[in-house]
Amino acid sequence: MSTLSIFVDESGDFGKSNRGYYVVTLIFHEQHEALEPGLVVLDQRLAEIGLVGHGVHSGAALRGEAEYRHLPVGTRKAAFNRMFAFVRRAPLRYRAFTFRRRHHVERLDLEAAISRELGAFLHERTEYFRDFDEVILYYDNGQAELTRILNAVMNAYFLQVEFRRVAPADYRLFQAADLCCTLELLAMKDEDQMLTRSDLFFFESPRNLRKNYLKQLQVKRLP
Repeated sequence: MSTLSIFVDESGDFGKSNRGYYVVTLIFHEQHEALEPGLVVLDQRLAEIGLVGHGVHSGAALRGEAEYRHLPVGTRKAAFNRMFAFVRRAPLRYRAFTFRRRHHVERLDLEAAISRELGAFLHERTEYFRDFDEVILYYDNGQAELTRILNAVMNAYFLQVEFRRVAPADYRLFQAADLCCTLELLAMKDEDQMLTRSDLFFFESPRNLRKNYLKQLQVKRLP
């Protein structure tokens, strides 16, 4: 049986706003392709910087929040870079859907835009997705609106899709979705010249962000 795993993460919220961004990222992994070698390397490299068994939260590492609040910036960068290296080498692809809130101020308008873009993408790739006997979608049900969209759109395009609620710390591919989501958000902020002081401090310069992260991530993007 051929199985496709899809891990979903998001950045932003559905509150009424004409500022900021909303990003939905899907990570695709064909389960016959082995992840274990890369996972072993990632665990080893995180242990080297004192983060044994650590679940990488890329956005928090960038901003120095939550579990990264008291870690030196060098350790935060090292955790981010180790997860980035894993994503680049792992047998996975991703697709991100990005929205500027000034174009979708109302919650219902944003929901409709996400549904349209996700549906159009699935329609364009129908033959690829329907080659699988089973599709399993993993999401932490963090936002009721996105959960509702995923259920409606996925069930419209797949004959059989199983939904599983996950804890981000338990799945490296959910953490990979978080990293891609973070970088796609940064790409939009860079385009709009809205990178913050903390963004620039973490990546040193917009050029370094584009050259060493955004450009390299694009090879993992599902056309």
